[in-house]
Amino acid sequence: MEGLQHREDTMVRPSKRVIAALWVLWLLNLPAQASSLGDLVKHGDLSGVASALDKGAAVNEVDGVTALYIACEGGNVEIAKLLIDRGADVNMPVSWQRTPLYAANKGGYSDVVKLLLDNGADPNQVAKSQTPLHVAAEKGCLHCVIHLVDAGADVNALTSNGNPPIHLAKLSGHEDVVAYLRGHGAGQPAIAPISARLASANAESGKGIFAETCAVCHLSAPDRKIAKRVNLWGVVGRPKAAQSDVPYSSALKEAGGTWTFEDLNSFISNPAFALPGTDMIFPGLPDENQRANLIAYLRTLSDRPLPLPEN
Repeated sequence: MEGLQHREDTMVRPSKRVIAALWVLWLLNLPAQASSLGDLVKHGDLSGVASALDKGAAVNEVDGVTALYIACEGGNVEIAKLLIDRGADVNMPVSWQRTPLYAANKGGYSDVVKLLLDNGADPNQVAKSQTPLHVAAEKGCLHCVIHLVDAGADVNALTSNGNPPIHLAKLSGHEDVVAYLRGHGAGQPAIAPISARLASANAESGKGIFAETCAVCHLSAPDRKIAKRVNLWGVVGRPKAAQSDVPYSSALKEAGGTWTFEDLNSFISNPAFALPGTDMIFPGLPDENQRANLIAYLRTLSDRPLPLPEN
């Protein structure tokens, strides 16, 4: 019996070793296969990609990025179509929530953008705190923007910093995109007038808000001067872009007019919405009471404060 048991052991043990070895080889082959598919896509080898898929390459395998992401990043519409036809997920994100649509817009590949949208890509899916429309607007790809808007992209979506797509387009000098977005609903949502609230506003509270949100970039004393820093002394009722030693944005220079109570209210609520292209890096104050208090404080920064509006 002992001899029989020994014989059985010698037969079983090699089988286990073989199975283990095959298992390891299979595991090692998975990333190699994904990497091979990605390399074929990078080199634009359409027939090679088709062959790899025929042999079982996983179309949605993530090896840092997906094969579809690589195709969209490179603007290869034929390979992107092949991958989609073979089951690639058009909304599958990689690191930083980047999607194939993000990659296509980043490169300005409008034909790839349209292909993705026609196959169910989400025009409002956020990647790196931006929607695809933000990416296209900043890139200046007008046809990408048109495809996205036609597919239902939100023209007034905000980044985590409070920036709408039109602001990024204006900052980058893409006036054709700015005009298109304005013609398709881009603009600051209506906000209630602030003038009636100023009489009861708390200027002292506004001073605290100024210290927390404004003082790092702006001055507030009549005789203080630091190169390129805006002094808000006397700002209420003052012409916009009036300080000669400050390199104001072209957007503010083009705005014209004076800083009325209502202009300040609109600008402070969200600078990038009120004045696309501004270089003010500040998401704004959505709270109406805070805005009223801050404007009430700004009014005090003057030897002759502007009279409060009559109710």
